[in-house]
Amino acid sequence: MTANRSCARTPEEQIGYLLKRLMHQFRHQVDERLRRNSDVSFAHLVTLDQLQQEPGIPGARLARRLLVTAQTMTGLLRRLEQDGAIERRPDPLNRRADRWYLLPAGVERLNAARGAGAPVMTQMLSLLRPQEIAELRGYLERCVEGLESGAQRDSAELAAERRRSETRPIS
Repeated sequence: MTANRSCARTPEEQIGYLLKRLMHQFRHQVDERLRRNSDVSFAHLVTLDQLQQEPGIPGARLARRLLVTAQTMTGLLRRLEQDGAIERRPDPLNRRADRWYLLPAGVERLNAARGAGAPVMTQMLSLLRPQEIAELRGYLERCVEGLESGAQRDSAELAAERRRSETRPIS
């Protein structure tokens, strides 16, 4: 086996690497546009977007979805709350948790910030035909579904294992 061969990526690794590069470039370019044209960061943009997509989402779920720590999400949410863009309401099912909602000022900020992402998205997709864009979207949706169903299955298996271990007699 040559040294070159041992460093070769599998097709799956290549896809993962390309997705990482794509997201890095996309985020960097949107961030640059946001800095020039608004007071919203990329992190604030995606947070506001998720609150519009799922009003009342708990902060912990939002953090997992946006791939940030709970502490980072808490800071983002507090800043947006102080700015009057969002509001916090107690979670009726968990007194230690909050649910988050977009306010009209947040919708305005979100709509203004979305303009920064549109040209980047257009540039990103500029080398694809409309049919390829539709196919790409379908493939990505199925990839997300695959990961989400696997995560749900893993959570269910973990919960079942916990229940089994709780009912085992202590020797």
